[in-house]
Amino acid sequence: MRRAFDLLLRICGAVVALWGAVLLALFGTFLTPFRVGSVLVPVSVVLAVGGNVVLMWFAYQTTEHRFLALLPGLAWVALAFLAADRTTEGDVVLYQANWVSVVYLLSGSATVGVVGYRLFLRADHEPGRMIGARPRS
Repeated sequence: MRRAFDLLLRICGAVVALWGAVLLALFGTFLTPFRVGSVLVPVSVVLAVGGNVVLMWFAYQTTEHRFLALLPGLAWVALAFLAADRTTEGDVVLYQANWVSVVYLLSGSATVGVVGYRLFLRADHEPGRMIGARPRS
């Protein structure tokens, strides 16, 4: 019974992290043209970097599995790059002439890459420890 409950919690954690990635990608892409007056405000860049770190950390803490922790980041990258493509009607959500959208794509993708690197290539990484925390002595 305990094992089944643990598996259910891990599945729910992965699903919540994936839905968080979908919401993060949607809100971030639609916030790239956000302006205060005539000045572009890079709110979406902060969301892309901070949100991806938090989502991947949450996925790792709940699932204790490295690949499942990478899934929210990969989902975010896929959705963000799909938003940069033109639809059949000719609409573009991430307009390339907007510097915030370019920085949004680059910084979010780099964040997913760095967190993925830290997850997979660190030999002293153990489950239950926060990403980037120092080893216990």
